Amino acid sequence: MNLSPHFTLGEMTVSQEAARSGLKNEPGLQQVEALTALCVNVLEPLRARVRRPIVVTSGYRSITINRRVGGTQGSQHTRGEAADIIVPGIDPADVFALIRAMKLPFDQVIDEFGAWVHVSHSLRGPQRGNVLMAYRQGGKTHYRALS
Repeated sequence: MNLSPHFTLGEMTVSQEAARSGLKNEPGLQQVEALTALCVNVLEPLRARVRRPIVVTSGYRSITINRRVGGTQGSQHTRGEAADIIVPGIDPADVFALIRAMKLPFDQVIDEFGAWVHVSHSLRGPQRGNVLMAYRQGGKTHYRALS
């Protein structure tokens, strides 16, 4: 099922943890609506700009999957509002900067350890436009707000 011209429900719900554990990672109708909005409003415009595929390393996560991978309680991934992405051939820092420069309607964009970009789009209201950088200190993940 296509959510937008270049993104499918399958790629937005694929989970290595679900496959390893034999668990289902199936979104409900509201999560599919949120995934569609994320694809249409953020991922498609980004893909058009970079002119290459975007790899979703983590999209929708069931609450069980989210817990198993160490996601935060209340993660936007569990609502279908977030995706962790990489763009082959483009440094994650450059993808992060491009999302900001394009002024895409994101709720959050996070440079996750310089390895991938987390981007979200909320269905619940205006986008917050939070820009963050994730880093590890003392074995824990911390977030620093950027302007």
